[in-house]
Amino acid sequence: MTTPQPAPANRNKLLIIIGAAVVVLLAIIAIAVGSQAIRAGQEADAKASAVASASAMSAALDAAQKVIDDQRAADAKEANTVCEKRLIQKHPTATVQAGKTKSTFKASDGSFDTTGGYTDAPAGNTIPMQFVCSSIKTGGTSWNVFLSNDGHGSRVP
Repeated sequence: MTTPQPAPANRNKLLIIIGAAVVVLLAIIAIAVGSQAIRAGQEADAKASAVASASAMSAALDAAQKVIDDQRAADAKEANTVCEKRLIQKHPTATVQAGKTKSTFKASDGSFDTTGGYTDAPAGNTIPMQFVCSSIKTGGTSWNVFLSNDGHGSRVP
């Protein structure tokens, strides 16, 4: 007579243990690969965010520069006007030549160098002469204006 062998039960347990180990190993591999994919996605998101931030910063700088440029243009027009007024104070009968007055901003000290032309027929100066002026805005609508040459070749006090 032969005795039945209990081997099949042990073999089933062994297969279950090996199968469970394989499943655990596959789960660990899946988690590792998934975490790498998440990191790659986070890096891509971070790069996209950095690009968007840089773009927004560039747009803000461009807008700020436009405001500065617009203000300088307005101040240059005002520098033209205050220099022409200073010339008229010095030569009350002078006529400023329309469109000839130009102001240039000097970043070194924040002033404007202005040149323009005028005639003064009542004073006997019918030939156009050049005036040179320097001005700096001191706040609000206040300006310090220096007429440095009135076209007569001398410095104006």
